[in-house]
Amino acid sequence: MFLIGDFANLARVSTRVLRHYDRIGLLAPAHVDPITGYRHYSASQLADANQIVALRDLGFGLSEIAEMTQSELRPGDLREVLRSRQAEVAAELAAAEQRLRRIDSRITQLEEQASPSALVSKSIPAMTVWTMPYETACIEEAFDALSCMVRDMSVHIDDLTSPYGMARWTAGFDEERFAMEFAVPIDQRLEEPGQRLGFELTQLPAVEVISAVRSSDRKDTHITNAAIGRWIEAESAKIAGPIREVLLADPAVGDPEQVVEVQVPISQAAHK
Repeated sequence: MFLIGDFANLARVSTRVLRHYDRIGLLAPAHVDPITGYRHYSASQLADANQIVALRDLGFGLSEIAEMTQSELRPGDLREVLRSRQAEVAAELAAAEQRLRRIDSRITQLEEQASPSALVSKSIPAMTVWTMPYETACIEEAFDALSCMVRDMSVHIDDLTSPYGMARWTAGFDEERFAMEFAVPIDQRLEEPGQRLGFELTQLPAVEVISAVRSSDRKDTHITNAAIGRWIEAESAKIAGPIREVLLADPAVGDPEQVVEVQVPISQAAHK
């Protein structure tokens, strides 16, 4: 038997933590002296203490650890629990990486006076395209999905040319759910695979747009949208339809930052 101090040194935890584990019923001492109240631990409890420390390091809460240890999980069950936690941590990491990119973007905005590509006001004729709805919680993921779809198209069409595809924002901005519509040019060679993918023929109206070419990097998105917003305000114009983002670079090249033309439909208001 070990006194609490010696056991704490071997288990690499503090005596304060061991007392807390005892209070919550997570790791009770093997024996408590009824006269002195001293806690005594056995060598066999070092494995239990080690498992608790390991699970804490993996991000599990004490209540979760208590449930796992008290139910005497088999190795296979514990493996599934750890795989589930692995998936959670991977999702948390992806979200943290997105936040880091947003922070970097904001720092760049504050520290650099970057200029977007020249803004162009032009007319886009009406066009018939194949479309399919798409929802995502991440703008970057949307462009990756659009690029994947275009790469799948290239299996059936070996002479794709720009513009390769388009995303139209079909609903108001939502931080957790981006509702959009992917569109690709009509090509009879895509008719059969397009039906399997769920494409529908859609007539897009003719529009007047203010546009700019940028990369899909979030930093360029902020800068370009700010410039477009200033132009719309200065011209007393109004946004007159879903914003279009047209994929200009061949996704088969594998560039992680796609070249995009953002097209904001506008209507001219009478100047005061």
